[in-house]
Amino acid sequence: MLGRFLPAPRHAAAVLALLALVALAGSPGIAVAADEAPDAAPSAVVASAPADAPGWSTLFRDDFDGPAGTAVGPQWEHEVGTWGTGAIDRTTASTANVFLDGTGALGIRALRDASGAWTSGRIITADKSFSAPAGGRLLLTASVRLPAVADPTGYWAAFWALGRDANAQIDWPRTGELDMLEAVNGTPQLLQTLHCDLPDGGACDEPFGITSGPLECASCLAGFHTYSTLIDRTEPGAERLEFFVDGLSTHVVEEAEIGESAWDAAIPNDYFLILNLAIGGGLPNGVCGCDSASAPKTSGGTMSVEHVAVYRSGPPAPSIPTIAGVAAAGSTLVADSGREVPVTYQWRADGVAVAGATGASFTVPGTAVGKRISVTVSALDGSDAATSLPTAPVTAGTLGAVTPTISGTARIGSTLTASPGTWTPSPVTLTYRWKANGVDIAGATGKTMKVATAQLGKRITVTVTGNKVGFFSSQRTSAATAIVVR
Repeated sequence: MLGRFLPAPRHAAAVLALLALVALAGSPGIAVAADEAPDAAPSAVVASAPADAPGWSTLFRDDFDGPAGTAVGPQWEHEVGTWGTGAIDRTTASTANVFLDGTGALGIRALRDASGAWTSGRIITADKSFSAPAGGRLLLTASVRLPAVADPTGYWAAFWALGRDANAQIDWPRTGELDMLEAVNGTPQLLQTLHCDLPDGGACDEPFGITSGPLECASCLAGFHTYSTLIDRTEPGAERLEFFVDGLSTHVVEEAEIGESAWDAAIPNDYFLILNLAIGGGLPNGVCGCDSASAPKTSGGTMSVEHVAVYRSGPPAPSIPTIAGVAAAGSTLVADSGREVPVTYQWRADGVAVAGATGASFTVPGTAVGKRISVTVSALDGSDAATSLPTAPVTAGTLGAVTPTISGTARIGSTLTASPGTWTPSPVTLTYRWKANGVDIAGATGKTMKVATAQLGKRITVTVTGNKVGFFSSQRTSAATAIVVR
């Protein structure tokens, strides 16, 4: 709702200025015929149910089914009170103002009481997290029938959305406002607008916003029509916002038009939806050139909403990486990212990131035995992450064992030393057993052994056993050394 947070007098002047600018520019508006068909994708998606189209998912939908006169469901919250747009109505949570009509539609009704005071309704979605992912799209859409009364001056029907920053705060207009529908005074026109950046001037020329200007739409005065906004973030650096009526594109705002800074402050945010029907205020005043609140008007005008929905399509699925190699402890697995651009890697065991395992290859540790290995590949900025299918459970590995040698003088009283060689993968725990003629020598379990008289004339060997978690144990025995008298 144009300039909704401005004080009412200033707001009215801003709207009058906007309408004057439109007239001076000779903007013809865009006629929207009820029988015009969508002309191209994504218009075709907008005109139907994107949930039925490949790649789209439904984030929110309410078809307003329920008995006549009952309250709107828990997907919505009432905003009760008066608002800084110059409107004179007080919004309530009463079913006299906001109700289901029993035929599959929501009614928001403006009523004047015996004292002349007006009440109406304003509801917002309980879910306030609707956002377009980088590389994807978000569609906000509703089917609305405008109020039809004998005297409509001052009626202001709106379907719109507000964005919130990372702290869930509204900083209007910096955090964004999308007006899918604003229609006033029963005229055959509507406005669609993006508000952003600074409250005065800025990239969106506030308080006017980047607006469609008055769109001629005589057919919108009868029956239900679909009003939509598509946030399209599929082209980095060339994102766009597109407005539709009945699937026909009516107004486009390009990222380049307002600049990256203002765009990024508004468009990627979480949004929530608002439906309301106001009486009087700056926009109706500007259109009629009158005090629309004081002008005669008929009580009981109802804005009807057949359905409201939010749909999202994600970015194209990144290539799924693959893993080559044998899933065994000590073996090396190699990732193929499936991409032609630089990427980052994170190897995982049973889905848990392995610390330090961030290269294109991964040597499987023994601690991973029994677990399944996968790798997550991402763009350098952390986006477009994709994870491979997991391997089979890791099996125990085989140690790289070496046959030991014995050094030293083979005579009584001398010391023999075992040289085990280098076992892999390091480190490997090694133990020793010395033998004389194939029989264990009592107590000879170290790397060295002192030759005793009992070993005279016997052949001495050493057996080295390697152990490591996740690997089969291995043994190697040295060649024999004969103990002789010298």
